[in-house]
Amino acid sequence: ENPVYIIEDIMREELGLTDSTIDTSSFDLSGLTDLANIFADTYTNVKFAFSQNKFINSKDLINRMCKQILSWVFISGDGKYKIKTLEKSGWSANKTIDFNDCNLKSISRTSLGGVRNDITINYNKDYGQDQFLSSVNPTADATSKGTDVGGYNVSGGLKLKMDADTLDTDTATKLAEAYRDIFKDRKIIIDFDCGRAKYNDLEIGDIILFSNWDSDIKIYGASMGTDYYIVSS
Repeated sequence: ENPVYIIEDIMREELGLTDSTIDTSSFDLSGLTDLANIFADTYTNVKFAFSQNKFINSKDLINRMCKQILSWVFISGDGKYKIKTLEKSGWSANKTIDFNDCNLKSISRTSLGGVRNDITINYNKDYGQDQFLSSVNPTADATSKGTDVGGYNVSGGLKLKMDADTLDTDTATKLAEAYRDIFKDRKIIIDFDCGRAKYNDLEIGDIILFSNWDSDIKIYGASMGTDYYIVSS
């Protein structure tokens, strides 16, 4: 039922991968801890179930599963397959980057086109009828829908509909809430280079902090504080 271990099982049973090529610690961190964080529930309550009744490319299947748990699978620098899951709270930094080691290129925001604050999840698929029998649509985020400085003033909200491989109403609801909470805001993007090799071990999905940030360089008018950033590229 745990979607992270469904992915690992596909990699083992269908692709023939073993412990020598799977970073099991990343799958355990994702499946037992980060999954609970993003779904705001115990990991045992996150229940997926589906039938794959036709041949499909394994990468497409794994990517489909990853989208439903806000995760991604990638090949690490050590040649092993890893999984990373986004977090909603309780962040801790994998590394702190000294601003003096940075060549700052730009500060920007993600596009409005990436904001979604009204999420519908279709679930409980009937394979005979080839359609989903149920859906959930938790309350849209009121702040980002608003007309004040914190809102985007889009009539009806910024909607997203997604199909989920689950039969469980609570899992579908928690998935919708997770997407809403993650994607309801534009995110700040800091583009920079580091010339020192001590940061070369950072990977996509790692969390970073900055130290010694130049106080004259504001982040959209605000001083850099103890803000966490995710390595996205």
